[in-house]
Amino acid sequence: MTLECINPVTHEQIATLSVASEKEIQAKISLVKQGVEFWQALCLKERARYLSRVRKHLISKMDEVMDIIMKETGKTDFDSFLEILTTSEIMRFVSKKGPSILSPRKRKTGLLKSKRGSVQYVPYGVVGIISPWNYPLILTGGPVVEALMAGNGVILKPSEYTPLTVLKMKEIFDESGFPSDLLQVVFGAGEVGRQIVNSPETKLICFIGSVEVGRKIAVACAEQLKPVILELGGKDPVIVLEDADLERAARAVVWGGFHNAGQTCISVERVYVEESVAGPFIERVTELSHNVRWGPGETKRDIGSMTTDRQAEKVRLQILDAKKKGAKILLGEGDDSKSNGLYIQPTVVVDVDQTMEIMNEETFGPVIAISKVRDANEALEKANSLEFGLNASIFTGSGLKARKMANKIQAGNICINDVLSNYFCPELPFGGVGASGLGRLQGIEGIRSFAQVQTVCEDRLGLKKELWWFPVSDMAKKVFRSLAKFRYG
Repeated sequence: MTLECINPVTHEQIATLSVASEKEIQAKISLVKQGVEFWQALCLKERARYLSRVRKHLISKMDEVMDIIMKETGKTDFDSFLEILTTSEIMRFVSKKGPSILSPRKRKTGLLKSKRGSVQYVPYGVVGIISPWNYPLILTGGPVVEALMAGNGVILKPSEYTPLTVLKMKEIFDESGFPSDLLQVVFGAGEVGRQIVNSPETKLICFIGSVEVGRKIAVACAEQLKPVILELGGKDPVIVLEDADLERAARAVVWGGFHNAGQTCISVERVYVEESVAGPFIERVTELSHNVRWGPGETKRDIGSMTTDRQAEKVRLQILDAKKKGAKILLGEGDDSKSNGLYIQPTVVVDVDQTMEIMNEETFGPVIAISKVRDANEALEKANSLEFGLNASIFTGSGLKARKMANKIQAGNICINDVLSNYFCPELPFGGVGASGLGRLQGIEGIRSFAQVQTVCEDRLGLKKELWWFPVSDMAKKVFRSLAKFRYG
């Protein structure tokens, strides 16, 4: 079987790759397993040096990688550059801070002063990573380097829509002198991913993608008692209060909703604005959206095309559903007969309600849906009304008010007077709650997610017998009773 790589803008076939057979998958997992022994024998700083060399080689190949990203995703040149920039920043953090993050930590032993306690971070072994198509470099390279820094080897399956970016990434790893067995790539669709998840040789699975597939992987891993990291979808709300800087809020919403043609798990999809300022806010969002450059005829574009036909169709159907149910399309794809291939015009929708798919299901396209609310309490209620909980943003002139509201929002990540910026801060952990995922990537928590926590308790005195070992003397019992009263009473 083969995998056809298609340019979503021109619909031309870029390349053809072989779908991995079960035998090939197992052979590559075996290679990873063999390479892990060498890798785990290295000190943490030596692992970091290998990863630093990979990062530097990535920068030297920047233009080549950008070209591949643009061809297989339809991104603009700047969006492709942001993939390089963000991935490099994550890699820099992992190689710089990883050794200290993963170093053993001393812990106090409480009552037992005769013991020495510590925590150390032990690799899982072979980690399976399944990455998505919307950010084929960032959302592959990030978890890969975290897993490697923690001492694991990686069997990697990229999305069937964007395999060439990951193939180039593998080439960069190999050319930098990185041990080739440690990172192995297999291509294919769901069946290939299923074999990685179900292999007894993979000890941890990291999946970034849809809620639907993430649930299936969670069930499969639960049956095997295999740990899993899931970074899934979102339906991310923005709350705009009446005391907000409306110009900043409007510009943030437009960029956050349309960046990467809206194909971002933390993109702005739902906006709840207090009705006292809704008029000028909506007017400004519409004006700014009208000026966003898009489409096949534009030589300089702010946003590129959708990456897959399936996703473009889903977005158009959501817009059509909203229109049929009474929503007003202020700008964009209100006319479902309009066709621009996989390009979708930046779309602003108002008069939306909870009966519409566009307010309940992830859109993953360049659409901003705006709803008026009476006050902050109603905004909070609606922001928390769905099972998703990835990102949320609050715009207000009061930092204290924003921080209090943040505590009440069910989301793994909160931005105040900003959107999406949290992902560009690699020291901040990233992940969702509810249907948006399990576990964390990035930050201290993200690196340690790829390691097992091992407790070490060591005797310091070397006595022949502890007081509580058999036989326990009457004197020891009295001592313990007195101690309990003194310490806890």
